[in-house]
Amino acid sequence: MLRELSIRNFALIEQLELSFYSGFSVLTGETGAGKSIIIDALGLLLGRRASTEMIRTGAESCVIQGVFAVHDEEALGLLQEWGIDAEEELVITREVSNNGRNRCRLNGKLVSVSQLSELGAYLAEIVGQHDSRSLLNPNRHLMYLDAFGGDAHQRELDELRARHEAWSSIRREMTLLSGDERERNRRIDLLRFQLEEIADARLQTGEEEALLAERKRLANLDRLRKAVGTAYGLLSDSDGHTESVVRKLNLAQAELERARAFDDELAAATELLASAVAQVGEVSLELWSYLDRFELDPERLNEVETRLDLIETLKRKYGDSVAEILKFADQAQQELEFLESSAERSQELQKELERAWSAWLEKARQVSLKRRELAAELEKKIEGQLADLNMSNTRFVVSFEDNGAQERMVPNHDGLEQVQFMIAPNVGEELKPLSRIASGGELSRVMLAIKVILAQAEAIPTIVFDEIDTGIGGQTAGKLAEKLKALSAACQVMCVTHLPVIASFGAHHYAVHKETSGERTTISVRELAKDGRIMELTRMLGGSESSDSITAAHAKELLERAGGM
Repeated sequence: MLRELSIRNFALIEQLELSFYSGFSVLTGETGAGKSIIIDALGLLLGRRASTEMIRTGAESCVIQGVFAVHDEEALGLLQEWGIDAEEELVITREVSNNGRNRCRLNGKLVSVSQLSELGAYLAEIVGQHDSRSLLNPNRHLMYLDAFGGDAHQRELDELRARHEAWSSIRREMTLLSGDERERNRRIDLLRFQLEEIADARLQTGEEEALLAERKRLANLDRLRKAVGTAYGLLSDSDGHTESVVRKLNLAQAELERARAFDDELAAATELLASAVAQVGEVSLELWSYLDRFELDPERLNEVETRLDLIETLKRKYGDSVAEILKFADQAQQELEFLESSAERSQELQKELERAWSAWLEKARQVSLKRRELAAELEKKIEGQLADLNMSNTRFVVSFEDNGAQERMVPNHDGLEQVQFMIAPNVGEELKPLSRIASGGELSRVMLAIKVILAQAEAIPTIVFDEIDTGIGGQTAGKLAEKLKALSAACQVMCVTHLPVIASFGAHHYAVHKETSGERTTISVRELAKDGRIMELTRMLGGSESSDSITAAHAKELLERAGGM
């Protein structure tokens, strides 16, 4: 349920804050006063498309904020999935900037417009004149019928569509296999050549790194041998004039050992020197071992260079590293096996396709039977609702049209049939498509009947009717008002209306005014108390702003009769 709505710098609205309540609320005002602007702002909170043209002239951005009480389990499930706590209330904020940036927040957390739209479907529904016109499109009639089936029917539809996707997936694979045979053979030859080239190279993971290190060593053999030999000579050999480092360290260690006998403070230095003697001795032995196994192989460098050139050639073709080349080979092998076994696989797929088609048809038949049950129930309910709206002699029928013979049918996402709403508004008339028979007022009443029924099936918490009373007047308007008020017992109902009889039934009445000050136009809204309602109803009835006692008395009578106060 919508509790609060705040609008800033949106169209003609500079700043507006409104509180809403459960039950039936009405918004009224002169034509062009800006009633629909408020509904458009609410639409942004439900994820509708935004435009920079909505921003008030001179402002950098517009901000719409709404506070909702959320009790729907699916809506709460979505919020939990997105990591948003909405146990107390949900604050939705949407900001549209002149630079085109769109920011959507749920309780302060940034979300995408698509997420907002997904959630908005569970929070509120806005029904306008264009929605009535959507009844003229038979392609939407099946959607209305399926929506009437509720969650259990939707689960059956999900299963039907899953089976259709399974059939389509197999079909796509068969199409791939049945492609140009010459092209497939060329692809097989290419894959075989690539695999043979990679296999002949006998690549090993980590080989390139090892070869690069070996090439660096082989290219500097002379420097290595000279440097290591010099280091070894300094550590271990005597040139006849100076003693080696190892010899000097041994002598120093012996002297310290003797001195330590006279002063214990030399113990730490003696131990450090002993450790150094041992480590230098190990280094000397390691250098001797390195020189002992040192090999001069001029051909080995050529072998390494040749091997690295081969790897570089393969990298240019198949990947940036040996690991990627080997991965490419694995994928090529899989594709080759797939293409070589295409004939056998085609036979298997044909059997799978037949099984998938049978599974789809089985579920489609189940859905079709359920739709016909739902259609019979929907027909009765809509005729009952229309009778309450002064269309008591109307016949309403959901007509089914099969998509073709079932044994030759190509699986369809929506099942076996299409449906079309048929109507005969008067006794003695034959049923005709809704688009050929319904006037604007009849369309509005049919749409209202459908929405009343679907609201009960879908448990929509808030429904907003934007001038759905177009083409309706007289006694029918009173019936429509009663219907809207009755609906408000099940959900929050808001209605933008020009009809005083409908306005009189509202438990809460909001008057919209457009005012010009200087060179700027602004829109204001205020909730009316009893006296204000009488004045507004008087205006709607055609009374003047100055005292019109007869019209004002009529307005007061309307209000009291409807129980609006």
